[in-house]
Amino acid sequence: MKISLHSVSYSGFFYRGDPLSIEDMIRKLSEIGYDGLELMAKRPHANPMDLDGKARKEIRELADSHNIELANLAAYNDFSGPDSFKRELNLLYIHEVIKMARDLGIKTVRVFAAGMGAVDQNVSYWKHWELCREGLIEAAKWAEDYGVTLALQNHPPVMDSFKDVLDMIDEVGRESLKACIDPELLVRSGDINPFSERLYDDLLEIYSKFKDLLVFIHVGDSTIKSKRAVWLLGGGGVLTAQKVEREVLGKGTFGKIAESFVKVLKQIGYDGFLSYEICSPRYVKHTLVSFETVDTEVRDGLKYLKQLVSKV
Repeated sequence: MKISLHSVSYSGFFYRGDPLSIEDMIRKLSEIGYDGLELMAKRPHANPMDLDGKARKEIRELADSHNIELANLAAYNDFSGPDSFKRELNLLYIHEVIKMARDLGIKTVRVFAAGMGAVDQNVSYWKHWELCREGLIEAAKWAEDYGVTLALQNHPPVMDSFKDVLDMIDEVGRESLKACIDPELLVRSGDINPFSERLYDDLLEIYSKFKDLLVFIHVGDSTIKSKRAVWLLGGGGVLTAQKVEREVLGKGTFGKIAESFVKVLKQIGYDGFLSYEICSPRYVKHTLVSFETVDTEVRDGLKYLKQLVSKV
């Protein structure tokens, strides 16, 4: 297994400080010892509109010269909802991302079915599924044309379980659509229980189903800090919801499943990337962490993952 860093970690979204450029990340990760860099296919990093042919060639050459593999291109598409203009924009976007992956020499593109936010509640689940399937069919055809593999992530909404990913891949029916099954999302969906005595067996059962489909994996960490109150509009009362916060890698939920997870990956013969991502904010004493803190986490995360893979 190889270890990459998702560029969202240095995007400036989740810390106090400026984003790093793609070029600076390549140099930094080479110095730290990462095997690869996963690029976020949006600003401030690899938005297809911002990188012309010359820029793409220069990024490839710089990565090659620093022995950094461009591990994956992370797309942020949303094929849910009936709005035809929104759908056409998302189809155009994913087409350009796939084309850019080809130009950058990147083998896989992480895709969503329905983005990361809430779907239109006026549309049925079944209709959202149908629309997502139609979008992925078109995207998978373009992926074949450009020699790229799509990695469908087990990320809600619509993909609310690993079972949904399996069903969607089967229904799309294209060799170019495979899977990105992230362990932390298995916990959040309830597909696995990190405290179960059957943890290893449950992970093995799930990942064995993806043995020939698994092409990319993200790893990050979080913890449920407490419950929080959610006030309903119109004086309708209050609900409680889980308060999930990002944690230093190994200190939260992932730390509880990490050894079993890596043992399972080795058993099924997975030899792709584990891509560390800092993809949400972390607060210390109610203050957003600094760039320097994130930079330390990036370095320590590599050490943690290398030790984990070597000892299991």
